[in-house]
Amino acid sequence: MLKRNNNVRDLVITQVGNVKKALLALESFLRAETTPDTVPETLRSLMVAVCDAERDADISLRAMIESLNNGRYLPSTREDIITVATKCDKVANKCESLAKDIVFRHFRFPEAYTDDILEIMAITLEQFSVLENTIDTLFTKMGELIKDHTILGQIRRLESKVDAIEDKMHEAIFNTEMSLPEKMHTSHMLEQLCDLSDIIEDIADKIQIMLIARKV
Repeated sequence: MLKRNNNVRDLVITQVGNVKKALLALESFLRAETTPDTVPETLRSLMVAVCDAERDADISLRAMIESLNNGRYLPSTREDIITVATKCDKVANKCESLAKDIVFRHFRFPEAYTDDILEIMAITLEQFSVLENTIDTLFTKMGELIKDHTILGQIRRLESKVDAIEDKMHEAIFNTEMSLPEKMHTSHMLEQLCDLSDIIEDIADKIQIMLIARKV
């Protein structure tokens, strides 16, 4: 069972917590980005906060991987833990790349899409909170999770909500009077934001595979 090594559990939970900090920092960044009177200096400062959280997630990921050297877990279990953690790290990486792209490219989402952008971010945070609880349960009540992992379906349902908003926005973007390059740029930035939800769903899929493999 994963709970055999509390040190590894603590390091995994720390790493997941740092990834969530990156998401929360991105949420603050997007709230400022979608506020018309936000000055570039403020956005750059908030971008740095996202980058700092991503760096902390990287540091905690490396510490967790190093802790697995003690050999207390079977190789397959170590591989599963590392896979879930590295996939979580991709969430922090995506937060950083999106914030940097927006700042460095001097991009701003059109004001008409503010509500949709913030709703996508809110749903993504809800998704990650469910994932965070699931990962903690892997170490504390894995037997129960093996018997009933319907909680993973909640992550998928939330991802479907993001997909629906994304489709609606893509259609609206390409029906506007913006130039084609502006449409393509806006669409690309939207896809980067929605990638977060896809990555979280991918982690849920990996956890389900882990649980099925351990089911007697």
